[in-house]
Amino acid sequence: MKYFLFIIVANISVTIGYSQKQKTKTGPVFEDFGAVFTIDNADLLLDEDKMYKVIFDVYTDEKKAGHMNSLINTVARFMNMHAQNGLHEDHMEIIVVLHGAATKNALSEKAFKKEFKTKHPNEALIEALTDKKVKIYVCGQSMKSKGYEAKDISEDVQISLSALTVLVKYQSEGYQLINFN
Repeated sequence: MKYFLFIIVANISVTIGYSQKQKTKTGPVFEDFGAVFTIDNADLLLDEDKMYKVIFDVYTDEKKAGHMNSLINTVARFMNMHAQNGLHEDHMEIIVVLHGAATKNALSEKAFKKEFKTKHPNEALIEALTDKKVKIYVCGQSMKSKGYEAKDISEDVQISLSALTVLVKYQSEGYQLINFN
């Protein structure tokens, strides 16, 4: 009986310990977005005194219109995780380009609701990103191919001639491309 109780207590302790170690944390850049895991004693971190210029190429999205685009949330995750590890947010220059299936994320709340009959799940995230000086572009070619007009696009999003234009311009200026699609 004592052995049986020991096994149960040990299993509960391991389970509780494991679940506590698997919690994510937001901040310090975004409190409502970009939750990440804490990695103790990571062998590789970004240098705190260097400027990082990054462009996120986002062209996929959930098929259901009411879900947050996890790839846009990855931008907030990138900023939070590196800020949690000593890189100041002013040392991150971030560009996001939306095209393909992700084009719908560039819509204003009004246009999104009209098109998809639901609240825009990325509106607050996009606003939070632009408040932190993240530049967000939508591909003009994708915008037109989806039947959207400039008036349909969020005021937090700029229109580029194309996604290709954004990628070429910023990579020629030293931005590093991140593409998880």
